[in-house]
Amino acid sequence: MRRLGGVTQVVAVGETPLFHTRLTHTLKVQQLARRLAEHFDRDPAQTDAIARLGGIDAAAAEAAGLAHDLGHPPFGHVGEEVLDGLCQAHGLDGFEGNAQTFRMLTKLASHDTVAHGLGISARTLCAVIKYPNLRAPKGPGAKKWNAYPTERISFDRARAESGLSEGERSLEAAVMDWADDVTYAVHDLEDFIRAGHIPINALLDNPAEMRRFWDASWPRVSGKVPTADEEEVFERFRSMFELAFSEVPAPRDPGRTDGIAAGTRVMIGSYISAARVGDRSEPLEVLPALRAEVEVFKQLTWYYVIHDPRLASLQQGQQTVLKTLFSRLYAWLLEATEDGQLYRLPPRLRRVHELTDAEEGAGWYTSGQQKAARAVSDYIAGLTEQQALDLSQRLTSPRSQSVLDPWMVY
Repeated sequence: MRRLGGVTQVVAVGETPLFHTRLTHTLKVQQLARRLAEHFDRDPAQTDAIARLGGIDAAAAEAAGLAHDLGHPPFGHVGEEVLDGLCQAHGLDGFEGNAQTFRMLTKLASHDTVAHGLGISARTLCAVIKYPNLRAPKGPGAKKWNAYPTERISFDRARAESGLSEGERSLEAAVMDWADDVTYAVHDLEDFIRAGHIPINALLDNPAEMRRFWDASWPRVSGKVPTADEEEVFERFRSMFELAFSEVPAPRDPGRTDGIAAGTRVMIGSYISAARVGDRSEPLEVLPALRAEVEVFKQLTWYYVIHDPRLASLQQGQQTVLKTLFSRLYAWLLEATEDGQLYRLPPRLRRVHELTDAEEGAGWYTSGQQKAARAVSDYIAGLTEQQALDLSQRLTSPRSQSVLDPWMVY
């Protein structure tokens, strides 16, 4: 969990103290998931629907909020994409942050040196499963999935114990997923408004600016929520934007912080109250227009920050770091295996490599190269961004590195 304090949410860790890291994002999701679960539990109108789904466990929803990003690698989604491509190139099904989280909970993290995993209940494991499938060859399941083939046994076991059929996800997982979406839309947006990167005054006062943003963003939104009506969503978004931020002062005004906080509270309250418990096909019901509205708020960060050339150039360097790390560690691991010198590897890399022989599901691997690739991706996914940068430099330009760096022996 502490590692997430050194992992990107949107911009690089340390860019400014204002920005969320994966850790602060995680804590927000934890709080909101529990708040939403408790809101349902107290609402008499939801009682029958909750009972039909087997009840709701606020502690499981909260735990899922805490755990949901544990598998995300250094440099956020850039890191995820790089590792996915490298893993596929080495004969694996790929790399995905949610699947890596499930692998961490069931195998990589442990209380001792004997058992694999944390011994988490089936209900809590299912609460972490946002996508109830392994990777599919095409369609939505080709982009988002929640377990590798090596974890199929524990994946199927947890779902069977929870009474979930194929394609179904638990109510707690749906609650956590909505909490994640709302947190991303609201709190990441809050960061960049505070930093002056999102021109809320121009969006409020200049219809042309609003239209430029909308025309660039709606195709992405409609791809995620195809049943939403564009005009309805536009009016909902514009109304919520005005309600939340019309009282925010101009940039650098001392009263700006209070105005932004008040606006985000309005948004969160609205999105919590709009959700309803559904049925097994969709445990959490949110109107398509409302889901699309939240997606539009997420697009503000994409349009004004993530697509900014300044961030894009930084991401190019991050990709190079991860590709270099993977290549060097993979070659070193194969060489050490052949030479009988595994003892020279970083201890954690050695441990995750040993796991590929001992783990439940080890029979899925068909070669030592596949095992090495999975071990290297497991190892890299467990680094902070600073550790990834340090290790990359250590493996390519060792003159400035110390032989006594303490984290290398972990």
